[in-house]
Amino acid sequence: MPKKNSKDHILDAAEAVVVELGAGHMSIDLVARKAGVSKGGLMYHFPTKESLLIAMISRLVTVFHHNKAEKMTLLKDTPARALKAAILACMESDEKRDRMARSILAASAHNPELLGPFKEAQREHIRELTASGLDFERAAIVSLASDGLMLLELLQTAPYTKTQKKKIIQTMILMLEELESGKDRNDQ
Repeated sequence: MPKKNSKDHILDAAEAVVVELGAGHMSIDLVARKAGVSKGGLMYHFPTKESLLIAMISRLVTVFHHNKAEKMTLLKDTPARALKAAILACMESDEKRDRMARSILAASAHNPELLGPFKEAQREHIRELTASGLDFERAAIVSLASDGLMLLELLQTAPYTKTQKKKIIQTMILMLEELESGKDRNDQ
C-alpha cells in the first residue's frame, strides 16, 4: 500500500475533525493538532480553512468517481452504463462519508464557493449524459430522481424502507434499460 503524502494525511485529520465536530467548528489549529503537523506546515498546503474544505469536497468527488468506475467494470458497455454506475455508486451508504458531507453541505450555506468541485462534477455529469446518446430529458429525469433520493438519504429525511429504496433503484435502472432499447413504458 502506498504511503500517504502530507496533503492526504492532513485531509484525513480534517475529515476526522469534521466528522467529530462539524465543518463549522473545524479550525486550522485543530486540524494541525490532529494531523500532528505545525500550523505553518498545514498552511503550506492549505492556506485557509476554505481551501481545506474545498480540498475535502474534491476528495469526496474523487472517491465518488472511483466508486463509479468500479461499478462500471461490473456493467455491460451500453449507452446508460455510466449513469447506471453513478446511481449505484450514489446509493452506497458510508456513514462517515455521509456525516462529513452533511457537515460540509451545512458550511456551504454560509460560503457557496465551497461547492465549486461539486458543481464541476455536475457539469461533467451533464456532458457525459449528453454524449451518451440516450434521450437527454428522460435520462436527466432518472438522474434527478437518483440525486433526490441521495440527498434525502444524506439529510436523513428519506421516508422509504430499505425494500422500497431497493425497488426504486431497480426501477431507475429498468427505466434506463428501456431508454437504451428505445422503448418507453408509455409506448406499451
